Amino acid sequence: MLQLYVFRNSLKGFYAKYHSIIDKGIKYIILFTAMMLISINLGYQNKVSVIQVPIVLSVIGAFLPYMAGVLIVAAFLMINLFTASFELALLVGIILILTLFLYYGFGKRDSVLLILVPILFAVKIPYVIPLVVGLMGSAVSIVPITAGILIYFTCMFARQNIGVLTNTQSVDITQRYSQAINGIFSNKTMLLFIIVFALTTFIVYMVHKQNMDYAWQIAIAAGAITILIGIFAGDFIFDISTPLLDFIIGLAISVIIAYVYNFFVFSVDYSRSEYAQFEDDDYYYFVKAVPKITITAADKKVQSFSTKGKKKNNKNNGGSE
Repeated sequence: MLQLYVFRNSLKGFYAKYHSIIDKGIKYIILFTAMMLISINLGYQNKVSVIQVPIVLSVIGAFLPYMAGVLIVAAFLMINLFTASFELALLVGIILILTLFLYYGFGKRDSVLLILVPILFAVKIPYVIPLVVGLMGSAVSIVPITAGILIYFTCMFARQNIGVLTNTQSVDITQRYSQAINGIFSNKTMLLFIIVFALTTFIVYMVHKQNMDYAWQIAIAAGAITILIGIFAGDFIFDISTPLLDFIIGLAISVIIAYVYNFFVFSVDYSRSEYAQFEDDDYYYFVKAVPKITITAADKKVQSFSTKGKKKNNKNNGGSE
């Protein structure tokens, strides 16, 4: 365990030294992954779906704020959707605009949830989102999470119904809008994920803020239990089937990632907690101080001792006698 703490501090020191380059690299990977998933699943516009376009746009987005990167990916998605269905492109645009209005003040890193949520759904570990966001964000982060879920299931609807969406001759524009809206918002699986993720994010956020030992670890466990119960109850209530093996593996990996995040961000030693009490004219104050675990690798210095000078001195001393 000691070696893990040493490794953590070394890694944090490395990040502090090269954080600018690392942040840009992470941003590039997120943007490139998102656009490649769009190209693979919704590559309806051949001119923008070639690999050179995501590479160039990701490089540009890596040097811009997170919100700018989100807008780049949104534009890339809208172009692909517009080629297949103007109605779906318009719906995604409305979702993004409503998200900005409802949660205009979300931070730079919170905005990236609009991209991360669909990516993690695609790699089958979406459950990490409410667990980690509940620890690092706030209860209001539920808004971009919900928007990300809506965008993902809208894209999946477009992929599964491309034939119907491109058939513009048999139905008029009103019917196409009705088909798109009903097809997306009547998706019981999507509604289940929105409810469970919102509830889990709120529970994790509230529990980890409590004044008790191991609050973060308890919050992660409470969030995992909420997801487990919520998905199984939702399957029964909404009469849908979630692949059991994928769900268990995805949840287990998500819990591990959440505990790793806790280890690197909030690692404290509750056994050395200290309590202080003081007062002023109006209040009594009770303070609990929990020290962080900070262990650094010991510096090893090897000193060499030369015996030549000592022998020479001995000879000189012997000669003088």
